[in-house]
Amino acid sequence: MKSFLTILAVYLFMWCPVHAQDKLVLAVLPFLPANEIIEKFTPLAEYISTQTGIEVTVKVGGSFQEHINYTGLDKVDIAYMGPSPYIDMVYKFGKKPLLARLEVDGRADFCGYIITRKDSDIKTIGDLKGKSFAYGSRKSTMSFVLPHYTLMQAGVIGSGEEHSFLKTHNNVALGVLAGDFSAGAIKPSVYREYEHLGLRIIAETQRVSEHVFVARSDLPSKQVKQLRSIFLSIADSKAGINALRFINDNATGLVPAQDSDYDNLRKIMETTGLSHGH
Repeated sequence: MKSFLTILAVYLFMWCPVHAQDKLVLAVLPFLPANEIIEKFTPLAEYISTQTGIEVTVKVGGSFQEHINYTGLDKVDIAYMGPSPYIDMVYKFGKKPLLARLEVDGRADFCGYIITRKDSDIKTIGDLKGKSFAYGSRKSTMSFVLPHYTLMQAGVIGSGEEHSFLKTHNNVALGVLAGDFSAGAIKPSVYREYEHLGLRIIAETQRVSEHVFVARSDLPSKQVKQLRSIFLSIADSKAGINALRFINDNATGLVPAQDSDYDNLRKIMETTGLSHGH
């Protein structure tokens, strides 16, 4: 009898998903309207569910800061974080297990675009002195931190320019198109979406490490390894890569991530005085 129970226990361990709970929450920072984010990330949640046998639900933070706090306080199981929010989260709450970072067109780093209208007389970054400029969220890497650094390096910051924060990349694109702002900062995918309406790139920002998936600190190590394995092999699965391309049309996979991948952005944030949420 004892040997039978032992065999049964081993069998259950081998075939049952490794988890400490029946549901997982995949939290995403609000870089787009919530309904768009849920639409983009639900296929990935379903793919993870298929691979693990655990229900995965997508939750969108009410703000970048809420997303940082919920991730830092281990109130969510998996978090998709932009580089700047990740750095702020680590500074405030400490490091978390990293699962993988995004790879787009074969690269695990990215830049943002500084854009204007096609009919604008603005040709260079220097032409932005004294002009109105639209950022997205104060916590956004591509629509604030990197473009702010670019403007600072060009001597534009402090030249009498007017800056506004419009929360999302879409709002920035629409604000510039409407003529409410001389220029703005957006991510490449949003630029491609609105380019045909009359946008033009003035400059690209410096490249930094891509978005990253983070696990909560107290997630069982076996489950962390399982999730990491699923993420890092996602490009080998047609269903997996299709799910990832709902998030980014040009995604080519997920690659290993370590905290030091974000050191160059840390230096940029320190230079601009934007580090640690300031």
